[in-house]
Amino acid sequence: MKLIHLTDLHLVPPGAMLFGFDPADRLRETINRINRDHADAELCVVTGDLTDEGDAAAYDLLRDVLQELRVPTRLLLGNHDHRGHFIKAFPDEPCDENGFVQSVHESSAGRLIFLDTLVEGFGHGSLTDGRLEWLLARLDEVQDSPVYLFAHHQLQPIGLPHFEPWNTENWHQIMQAIVAVGNVRHIFHGHVHVDVGGSWRGIPFSASRGVAHQIIPHFTRRDADFVEDAPAFDVALIDDDGVLVHRFEVSDRNVVAVSEAGPLLGGTQ
Repeated sequence: MKLIHLTDLHLVPPGAMLFGFDPADRLRETINRINRDHADAELCVVTGDLTDEGDAAAYDLLRDVLQELRVPTRLLLGNHDHRGHFIKAFPDEPCDENGFVQSVHESSAGRLIFLDTLVEGFGHGSLTDGRLEWLLARLDEVQDSPVYLFAHHQLQPIGLPHFEPWNTENWHQIMQAIVAVGNVRHIFHGHVHVDVGGSWRGIPFSASRGVAHQIIPHFTRRDADFVEDAPAFDVALIDDDGVLVHRFEVSDRNVVAVSEAGPLLGGTQ
């Protein structure tokens, strides 16, 4: 299975700017690159912060821009989103019985589970109010099948003090429960605006720096330097043996042509 992972679009209403740039333009550039090189992907998952302030007009803009994408898409919510405005703009996105925007998708690689970690009005994530119970029930349904989780907030620490107040609350208990089921093969998340990957008690995870703005990671400081780096997205290749995550950035760098047998086989450059 080939899967596209986008995150942190931070769209604003038409005509507005964010930190001096238009996030919609950066999303369009990213979509153009996906359509050019990865239109054969089975699915594109966007892990939240679809908008910067949850404006209804920003969701309408997002709906229009996503019509250009030639890959089926699933959308998750982040701490910058507004659940009601999102549901109004995207009424076909499935919700659970409690009204949270979370669901499952049976893909060619196994079950994909999309989580709603939004706590409106706050920056941290949560799986309270029945959301964790819903997740564990969906995991239990397919104990012998591979499962891949998608969330906006990280379900495990990433080693950056800036994000400690914005973790998913009770993350340790959540991860212990996920590990105990034993069928989660990878967790994809957003929120952190950095390129990061690792594992927690054997479960791999990955996040990209996102489409809108990014941060420079610091391992001791609690503040953050936000920058306008090149938009980035991940391409995951998933099969029975594992998960490969390739990171792509959308930039104007020129492609340098070299002979196929040159540098790799010791030839002159």
